[in-house]
Amino acid sequence: MHKKRNKTKEENDILIKKIKSEKITNFRGFIFSQKFNINEVINYKYEKLNFSEVIFEKEADFSDYEFEEDVIFNKVEFKENAKFKNASFIGNCEFYKIKFNKKFINEKVFERVKFKGQNLIINKVENLPRLDGIRFSGCSKFILRNVEYNKGEYLYGKINYRIARNQSKDIGDYENIGYYYYKERTYGGKIIKESDYPTYNEYICAKFFDKLSKYTIGYGEKPWNILIITILIISIFAFLYMFAGIQTINSESIGIDISNLNNYSLESILDMYIDLWYFSMVTFSTVGYGDMIVSGLFGKILVSLEVFFGVTMGATWASVVIKRMIR
Repeated sequence: MHKKRNKTKEENDILIKKIKSEKITNFRGFIFSQKFNINEVINYKYEKLNFSEVIFEKEADFSDYEFEEDVIFNKVEFKENAKFKNASFIGNCEFYKIKFNKKFINEKVFERVKFKGQNLIINKVENLPRLDGIRFSGCSKFILRNVEYNKGEYLYGKINYRIARNQSKDIGDYENIGYYYYKERTYGGKIIKESDYPTYNEYICAKFFDKLSKYTIGYGEKPWNILIITILIISIFAFLYMFAGIQTINSESIGIDISNLNNYSLESILDMYIDLWYFSMVTFSTVGYGDMIVSGLFGKILVSLEVFFGVTMGATWASVVIKRMIR
C-alpha cells in the first residue's frame, strides 16, 4: 500500500497508523497522498531517518520538528510545498537529487531553521528555495554542489552560494570557498540590471568588467585561464608579426610578402612562425632580448599593444596567485 499513488484519506490514515505502530524509520519508496505532518507521524526514537525515493503528493510539513539523529532526503519529490519552519537538525542532513516545486522557490521554506549537525549536504537539487533562513552552528560544514538556476531565479543562486561561502569561511573550509565565490559571482553577474545604475554607460561598464573578470581569471578562482589567454595572445601576435616586418640583428628580414605568397612553402612559413612566436613571447614578457626588432608603424603598434597586455596579465596573474596563497 505504501507505494500506491492517489491514496484515499482512509488509506493514508491506515499507512500513518502502520508507521507509528511499527516505528518505521526507512521510508524508501513511500508515497504520501495526503498532507504529511512529521510531528503527527514520527514521535518515537530512531537512529536514522531515511526518506529515499519518497513522493509527497500534498504539502510536506516538517515545521517545529527536531531531527535528533541523521536524516537523508534522497531522490525525494515534493509535488506541493515543503515546510521546514523552526525545524532543528541535531544530526547530519543530506539532500540529494531532490525536486522541489518550482512555484514555491521564493517561499521561506527554511525560515528560522537551526542546524547544529556536523554536515549539511545539498547536491543536485532542483528548484532549491532560498536558504537565508538557516542558522548554522559554528562547527557545521555546509556543502552545496551542482545546484543550478534558470532565468528569473538567478538571485536565489547568488544568495544560496553566498551563504555556503560565508559558512565555509566561518569554519575554515578554504577548499570550497573558491567554488562558492565563483558561483555567487556568476549568478550575480546575470542579474546586473540597467535600472540598478544611474546611467546606461555605468551599466555597460559594470557588465563589461564582469564578463572580462569571468572569462579571463574566473573571478580570481581560475588562474589557469590566464595561462590559456597568455598563450593565445602570444600566438595571435606571432601571426600578425608575419605581416609587420621583423628584422634580426643580422639585418635579416622575417615576414611574408603578401604579393608573393606563392614563393613560400609550408615548411618555410612554419619556421618563420616559430621564430616570430619566440619574438612575441619575449615581447609579451617585456624581456626583449634585442636580437629582433620591428620596423614600420604597424609593427610598433603591435609591440606596444602586446607589451601592454603582457604587463597587465603579469600583474593579474600575480594578484590571483597571491590571493589564493594567503586565503
